[in-house]
This record gives sequence, C-alpha cells and structure tokens, in this order.
Amino acid sequence: METPHSLSPEQVDFLKSVDSPTIANAIETLNVRDRTVGFLAGDIQCQFPQLGSMVGIALTVEMSDRPGPVEGKTGIWEMWETLEKLPSPNILVIKDASGRPERVAYAGEIMSRLAMRLGAVGMVTDGALRDVSEAEDMGFNYFMKYPVVSHSNFHVTTVARPAHIGGEVISTGDILHGDRNGIVVIPWEVLDDLPSAVEKIRTQETADMDLIASDEFTLDRYKEFRNYGK
Repeated sequence: METPHSLSPEQVDFLKSVDSPTIANAIETLNVRDRTVGFLAGDIQCQFPQLGSMVGIALTVEMSDRPGPVEGKTGIWEMWETLEKLPSPNILVIKDASGRPERVAYAGEIMSRLAMRLGAVGMVTDGALRDVSEAEDMGFNYFMKYPVVSHSNFHVTTVARPAHIGGEVISTGDILHGDRNGIVVIPWEVLDDLPSAVEKIRTQETADMDLIASDEFTLDRYKEFRNYGK
C-alpha cells in the first residue's frame, strides 16, 4: 500500500470544528463532483453524537462470517500492520461480505482499544459492532447499523481495497468526516479551499435565518433574496 497524504494538526482541528452537513454543502460549492455522490447512506448511524465531528483517513477492509474453522489469521494481522502504517488520525472502515450482517459483530472493546493505539479515532461499518458502552467510555466513534452480541466466526478477507459501503465507494486514504448527521468524504484537492467555502456557507445560512426570523419576511422577499428562478 502506498502511504497516503497526512492531515496537519491545523487541518484536523479545523475539520473537527465544523459539522458534517456544512462540510457537505461547502464541497458542493467547489464543483468537484456530482451532488449525488460523496456521502454514506443514512442506515449507517452515528452511535455517539456527543463526541462531535469524527475526522480521519480511511483504511478499508472487508470482513465475513461463516460456519466452521477459519483458515489462519493472516488477514487480521495484515489489517493491524496496515493501520499502523497509515497516518493518524485514521478510521477503520469495515465492509460486510457475509450477506448477513445482523449475525456478526466485527469488532468490540479489545479491537477498538488496539485500533486507538494505532491511531484510529473510530470505526465505520455497514454491519455490526459490540461493546458499545465501552467504546463510548473510551471516546471511540462507532458508525454502524446496529449492535450484535457475538463476534460469531468473523475473519478479514481483504485489506486496503476499495469498499462499496453505504452506497459509496470508499478507498484507503480517503478523508472521512462524520457526526450525528452521517459521513461525508472530503476530496484531498479541496482541503485548501474548504475554510473559505465553509465561511461562505455559514454567512449565507446566517443571512437566510435572519431574514426568515425578521418582521420583514415574506415568501416573495425570500425568493428575491435567494435569486429564485435566476
């Protein structure tokens, strides 16, 4: 795996200070992708919204679950070794390949603690995790569909390959930004322009809300304000 770029502490601090919808709106104004892509589906839910915005570089893995003996553990050690090489903060992104994600938890407290030790700030999966209270107490982000009590017979099948998850293709090295609203993928090429784009969004939204709350508000005036139809 070619080591991706890293985020500076200043970039991380800035991104953590912004909510995910504002990041998504700001990226839209930069015209780098279609508006229908660049975010995960809503069935992958933030479990600990009180932790605020999660920001990190993705490591994508695929995991599965099947009856009978698992042949070796090379996949999971490859995952940890790859995570250790990834710039921090990083995020472990787990794609379910079992076809029955409601029957297996792909990680819990021990794996979360090890991931944190290797620079991770959270896990994202289209399946299940467990030890929810313990992860919350650690301040470790969980984005998942639901909890499952057992790790069943899970095993790692691929490491650092693009993963189809939540209606999006996530690649190792992608920047993820998530909060209680969901997860957005930040293109590396917009990082320098993002602060000014965020400021423009915030200014516009403040003006919108001020007009909507004012005594002078009418729908026609708001249409004119937003250049409706132009």
